[in-house]
Amino acid sequence: SVYGRSKLDGEQAVLAALPTATVVRTAWLYTGGAGQDFVAVMARKAAGGESVEVVDDQIGSPTYVADLTDVLLQLVDGDVGAPLLHAADAGAVSRFTQAQAVYAAVGADPDLVRPVGTDRMPRPARRPAYSALGSRDSVAAGLVPPRPWSDALADAVARAANRIG
Repeated sequence: SVYGRSKLDGEQAVLAALPTATVVRTAWLYTGGAGQDFVAVMARKAAGGESVEVVDDQIGSPTYVADLTDVLLQLVDGDVGAPLLHAADAGAVSRFTQAQAVYAAVGADPDLVRPVGTDRMPRPARRPAYSALGSRDSVAAGLVPPRPWSDALADAVARAANRIG
């Protein structure tokens, strides 16, 4: 896709200009807080008891920003050496399943989330159906193994609730 090609071109340009650099790939970033990321929006809708339609045919690796920060600090502080690393929470999940998990985490009914196909939710840039990132090579390069996406999500939602309450 054009989206994927532009990302790859950027990575290659960085490594060509700075051969000792490390490119970190991540995916589906969220804070869980008051922002406009997917988890924050779903949490607000869940808190309001809203019903939502979410695509069930896009699979990826949700990544809590705090976990990405931990990975970046490992790179700064440690002997992690590789030109390309994946930094995403462990596991692959659909946006639909992720949204249901957000609803459950905030105490809302997960059945308020209804699955739809990508064809029902057009976006300016076409999204890949499968964009999950594996961590095997990154762990072999020295990164701490990532925690499961569901554990990270529960932590993010709990931290956001503590900031609000």
